[in-house]
Amino acid sequence: MDDRRPAGGAPGHGLLRDRVALVTGGGRNLGRAIALRLAAEGAAVVVNDVRAEDAERTARDAGERAIPAVADLSDPAAVEEVFARAEREFGVVDALVNNAYVRGPATAWGPFLALEHHGWSSFTRANLDLLFLGTHRAATALAAAGRGGTVVNISSHGAARAHRNQIAYDAVKGAVESFTRATAVDLAPWGIRVNALRPGSIDVAAGTAGSDTTDPELAALKAGQIPFGRTGTPEDVAGNVVALSSELTSYVTGQVYNVDGGMAAQARAPQVEIDRVWTPETIGGYRDDG
Repeated sequence: MDDRRPAGGAPGHGLLRDRVALVTGGGRNLGRAIALRLAAEGAAVVVNDVRAEDAERTARDAGERAIPAVADLSDPAAVEEVFARAEREFGVVDALVNNAYVRGPATAWGPFLALEHHGWSSFTRANLDLLFLGTHRAATALAAAGRGGTVVNISSHGAARAHRNQIAYDAVKGAVESFTRATAVDLAPWGIRVNALRPGSIDVAAGTAGSDTTDPELAALKAGQIPFGRTGTPEDVAGNVVALSSELTSYVTGQVYNVDGGMAAQARAPQVEIDRVWTPETIGGYRDDG
């Protein structure tokens, strides 16, 4: 029996051995969890982030087959530099995770009537360039090498359900999902699969200032709206990234998956449900309530 452990220092199944992954925005929060899990499954990992300290820390924690890449990948020159370095260190990137986004100026956020063109334009351009440039560079190299690969795009419920005061953000996430479907179809003849994940309520900074976990009432309110009864963790999303980057999903492309504890599947949140919401603690009284 092979008892070797993959890179990253954590137990894994080696689902991504011999793969080279690049995670944008991989220095912290959701991206960090994804980078660490990919490494734990055996991938060599390039941890991209605009914050050097975060990228370096995550790469260090991911193990010997991980390197930091500090760059803004909405810049074409930076994209070329990061991919070229990845190829020198590990080989062609065959598992790209488009997780990063550029928050942009304050004028990109708020009620629609208060938005300004500059904010809208800079936000949408930077974030769509991030998506296009990395995917195009990865796919071009894979096509030239004559090998398949995977792209996993991180979307949001905002692609299908409106967030108040987040017009530009929701519009970009809608574009992420259209881009996922269109590139999946276009790149299928090269064996390149493109899918997306739509995380629900994820406590990305658990235990840190500003996290839901520091406000018990807010945490309970969010958890109570989810059929599973809890908010998600970055690791919940990371496991799905592994699946979509591995041969477990070799015949899956162009799909968008909710990772949300059932939140999008329900017609009403439990707090406003017309009928009673039964739980393991109350179901025993069902016949008595008959």
